[in-house]
Amino acid sequence: ESNHLTDLYRKEETISVAGNGCIHSPRFPSSYPRNLLLTWRLHSPESTRIQLAFDNQFGLEEPENDICRYDFVEVEDVSETSTVIRGRWCGHKEIPPRITSRTNHIKITFKSDDYFVAKPGFKICYSLVDDFQHAASETNWESVTSSVSGVSYPSPSVTDSTLTAEALDQTIAAFDTVEDLLKHFNPDSWQEDLENLYTDSGHHYRGRSYHDRKSK
Repeated sequence: ESNHLTDLYRKEETISVAGNGCIHSPRFPSSYPRNLLLTWRLHSPESTRIQLAFDNQFGLEEPENDICRYDFVEVEDVSETSTVIRGRWCGHKEIPPRITSRTNHIKITFKSDDYFVAKPGFKICYSLVDDFQHAASETNWESVTSSVSGVSYPSPSVTDSTLTAEALDQTIAAFDTVEDLLKHFNPDSWQEDLENLYTDSGHHYRGRSYHDRKSK
């Protein structure tokens, strides 16, 4: 379907995830066409989640000032009440990380503009995570990359131990912006968690729901 206002070829596909499969940019691993807006909606059964793994061959048009403005692939977690961007990627420098969904619905969007194209494009393979409880305990929900720059952070881990005020301040200072910090809070309780980030207990402080972005 061609949109006459934007001259983009638009197509949306719904996939029922019952096992393993893959999606990819058109002509992968060769140069993809211009003027595309393609969407895949992956649905899995209730009480399951979906895992995504990018192929090692990954390359889209380079970002402008570290922002994926033109050609990009984007992954979103979709629920009845919200949509959370898990990441937007472009360029050739880094392969996007493995992602496990928070819900049983993932939306993947690929956009190319009417100027430069690149190769090889992308390929994403998906699989079903059957054990919901196991996935909840093992999966790092906050392994979120920047939705605009495509810069990935190391896998974070939940901070359960107490921290000194100085150590917690240093950890928080590692984030470039408040927006980056907020990405590592629970989206359902971030306001309360932010207010209670420093909970005085003697000379130590506990980050209640803060997710440390240090590598495991």
